[in-house]
Amino acid sequence: MILFLDFDGVLHPEHMGESTPADVVFCHLPRFESVMRDFLAVKIVISSMWRYDFSLDELKARFSPDIAVRIIGTTRLSDRTDDTYLPARREKEILDWLAGSGYEATPWLALDDAVWQFDRHLNQLVPCTWYVGLDETAEARLRDALERVRHSMSHSVNTMTTPIT
Repeated sequence: MILFLDFDGVLHPEHMGESTPADVVFCHLPRFESVMRDFLAVKIVISSMWRYDFSLDELKARFSPDIAVRIIGTTRLSDRTDDTYLPARREKEILDWLAGSGYEATPWLALDDAVWQFDRHLNQLVPCTWYVGLDETAEARLRDALERVRHSMSHSVNTMTTPIT
């Protein structure tokens, strides 16, 4: 399974138009990493706008080593003509990444605060509140979604390996 991860509004509260204060940036990272340690089969792709300003190695350096090794890339950088977001742009970037990376058939979720960045795949979005981030409520939604996907994946494997009589 792939988890597409946003940073602003997820790993720390979004500070609209301002830099996130140093004492707040990545304040929810320990909570995120704790969840990931309970779901070891999840690979992570960074879909955050941070990918425009930092290399993959620089982004991975923010995570604990056991989580960083599970980060397999970033969604592709699209041309930005201005700072506005287009509706469902994040969803398109995710779908493009899946198609271009050979993961089209792989189950995926997105952990993001920008609900309006999704259109056809809202059922695969685990939303956070932009000014809060990954709090206890969002963590519970993430755990539920990951468990649902894990269950459906194990069910489909069992169905494929069970002989028909």
